[in-house]
Amino acid sequence: MPIIELDMLIAFVNRVDALHNVAVKLFNEVARGKLGNVAVPTSAYMEYELVLRSRGYSEDTVLSDLNAFRRIKNLGEIPLTSEVIAKALELRKRYSITYFDSLHAASALLHDKTVISTDRVYRRIAELRAIDPREAVDT
Repeated sequence: MPIIELDMLIAFVNRVDALHNVAVKLFNEVARGKLGNVAVPTSAYMEYELVLRSRGYSEDTVLSDLNAFRRIKNLGEIPLTSEVIAKALELRKRYSITYFDSLHAASALLHDKTVISTDRVYRRIAELRAIDPREAVDT
Protein backbone atom coordinates (compact mmCIF):
# COMPACT_ATOMS: atom_id res chain seq x y z
CA MET A 1 0.00 0.00 0.00
CA PRO A 2 1.94 3.07 -1.15
CA ILE A 3 1.54 6.12 1.03
CA ILE A 4 0.93 9.71 0.02
CA GLU A 5 2.36 12.30 2.35
CA LEU A 6 2.06 16.01 3.01
CA ASP A 7 3.31 17.47 -0.28
CA MET A 8 0.46 15.96 -2.28
CA LEU A 9 -2.16 16.84 0.34
CA ILE A 10 -1.16 20.50 0.19
CA ALA A 11 -0.84 20.51 -3.59
CA PHE A 12 -4.31 19.00 -3.91
CA VAL A 13 -6.07 21.81 -2.02
CA ASN A 14 -3.83 24.68 -3.15
CA ARG A 15 -4.76 25.68 -6.70
CA VAL A 16 -1.62 27.81 -7.11
CA ASP A 17 0.76 25.04 -6.03
CA ALA A 18 3.06 24.02 -8.88
CA LEU A 19 1.99 20.40 -8.35
CA HIS A 20 -1.76 21.02 -8.02
CA ASN A 21 -2.66 19.39 -11.34
CA VAL A 22 -0.44 16.41 -10.58
CA ALA A 23 -2.08 16.01 -7.16
CA VAL A 24 -5.57 16.22 -8.67
CA LYS A 25 -4.65 13.52 -11.19
CA LEU A 26 -3.07 11.41 -8.46
CA PHE A 27 -6.14 11.51 -6.22
CA ASN A 28 -8.41 10.87 -9.21
CA GLU A 29 -6.35 7.78 -10.02
CA VAL A 30 -6.65 6.68 -6.40
CA ALA A 31 -10.43 7.18 -6.46
CA ARG A 32 -10.68 5.08 -9.62
CA GLY A 33 -8.63 2.32 -7.99
CA LYS A 34 -5.88 2.55 -10.59
CA LEU A 35 -2.98 2.82 -8.11
CA GLY A 36 -3.82 -0.07 -5.82
CA ASN A 37 -4.28 0.35 -2.10
CA VAL A 38 -3.03 3.87 -1.47
CA ALA A 39 -3.12 5.36 2.03
CA VAL A 40 -2.23 8.48 3.97
CA PRO A 41 -0.46 8.01 7.29
CA THR A 42 -2.17 9.63 10.25
CA SER A 43 1.09 11.51 10.79
CA ALA A 44 0.62 13.29 7.44
CA TYR A 45 -2.82 14.48 8.53
CA MET A 46 -1.29 15.70 11.80
CA GLU A 47 1.43 17.57 9.92
CA TYR A 48 -1.17 18.98 7.52
CA GLU A 49 -3.13 20.42 10.43
CA LEU A 50 -0.02 21.93 12.02
CA VAL A 51 1.13 23.53 8.76
CA LEU A 52 -2.25 25.02 7.95
CA ARG A 53 -2.83 26.30 11.48
CA SER A 54 0.66 27.89 11.47
CA ARG A 55 -0.34 29.69 8.27
CA GLY A 56 -3.43 31.12 9.93
CA TYR A 57 -6.10 28.81 8.54
CA SER A 58 -9.09 28.21 10.78
CA GLU A 59 -9.92 24.91 12.41
CA ASP A 60 -13.08 24.82 10.28
CA THR A 61 -10.97 25.00 7.10
CA VAL A 62 -8.65 22.25 8.30
CA LEU A 63 -11.61 20.08 9.30
CA SER A 64 -13.28 20.62 5.94
CA ASP A 65 -10.07 19.62 4.13
CA LEU A 66 -9.60 16.51 6.29
CA ASN A 67 -13.17 15.43 5.67
CA ALA A 68 -12.65 15.93 1.93
CA PHE A 69 -9.57 13.69 2.00
CA ARG A 70 -11.45 11.08 4.02
CA ARG A 71 -14.21 10.98 1.37
CA ILE A 72 -11.81 10.10 -1.46
CA LYS A 73 -12.76 6.62 -2.57
CA ASN A 74 -10.06 3.95 -2.20
CA LEU A 75 -7.85 6.19 -0.04
CA GLY A 76 -6.94 4.39 3.16
CA GLU A 77 -5.32 5.60 6.33
CA ILE A 78 -2.34 4.14 8.17
CA PRO A 79 -2.72 4.60 11.92
CA LEU A 80 0.01 6.06 14.06
CA THR A 81 1.06 3.19 16.32
CA SER A 82 3.85 2.59 18.80
CA GLU A 83 5.49 0.40 16.14
CA VAL A 84 5.51 3.34 13.70
CA ILE A 85 6.93 5.65 16.38
CA ALA A 86 9.70 3.16 17.26
CA LYS A 87 10.62 2.71 13.60
CA ALA A 88 10.63 6.51 13.14
CA LEU A 89 13.07 6.85 16.03
CA GLU A 90 15.40 4.36 14.35
CA LEU A 91 15.15 6.24 11.05
CA ARG A 92 15.93 9.60 12.66
CA LYS A 93 19.03 8.13 14.29
CA ARG A 94 20.19 6.44 11.12
CA TYR A 95 19.35 9.09 8.51
CA SER A 96 19.09 12.38 10.46
CA ILE A 97 15.70 13.16 8.95
CA THR A 98 12.92 15.33 10.33
CA TYR A 99 10.32 14.16 12.81
CA PHE A 100 7.40 14.04 10.38
CA ASP A 101 9.44 12.63 7.50
CA SER A 102 10.55 9.84 9.83
CA LEU A 103 6.94 9.07 10.78
CA HIS A 104 5.82 9.01 7.15
CA ALA A 105 8.79 6.84 6.13
CA ALA A 106 8.20 4.46 9.04
CA SER A 107 4.54 4.11 8.05
CA ALA A 108 5.59 3.27 4.50
CA LEU A 109 8.28 0.83 5.58
CA LEU A 110 5.90 -1.06 7.84
CA HIS A 111 3.39 -1.43 5.02
CA ASP A 112 4.63 -1.87 1.48
CA LYS A 113 7.88 0.12 1.58
CA THR A 114 6.64 2.67 -0.98
CA VAL A 115 6.01 6.40 -0.72
CA ILE A 116 4.65 8.73 -3.40
CA SER A 117 6.27 12.12 -2.80
CA THR A 118 8.43 14.81 -4.32
CA ASP A 119 10.45 15.02 -1.10
CA ARG A 120 13.94 13.79 -1.97
CA VAL A 121 14.66 12.74 1.62
CA TYR A 122 12.88 9.44 1.01
CA ARG A 123 15.35 8.51 -1.72
CA ARG A 124 18.09 8.42 0.95
CA ILE A 125 16.39 5.59 2.83
CA ALA A 126 17.74 2.40 1.33
CA GLU A 127 14.80 0.17 2.28
CA LEU A 128 12.21 2.58 0.90
CA ARG A 129 10.97 2.93 -2.67
CA ALA A 130 10.20 6.58 -3.44
CA ILE A 131 8.03 7.41 -6.44
CA ASP A 132 7.74 10.93 -7.79
CA PRO A 133 4.00 11.64 -8.19
CA ARG A 134 4.61 12.95 -11.71
CA GLU A 135 5.77 9.43 -12.59
CA ALA A 136 2.85 7.78 -10.79
CA VAL A 137 0.27 9.49 -13.01
CA ASP A 138 0.14 10.14 -16.72
CA THR A 139 1.09 13.84 -16.79
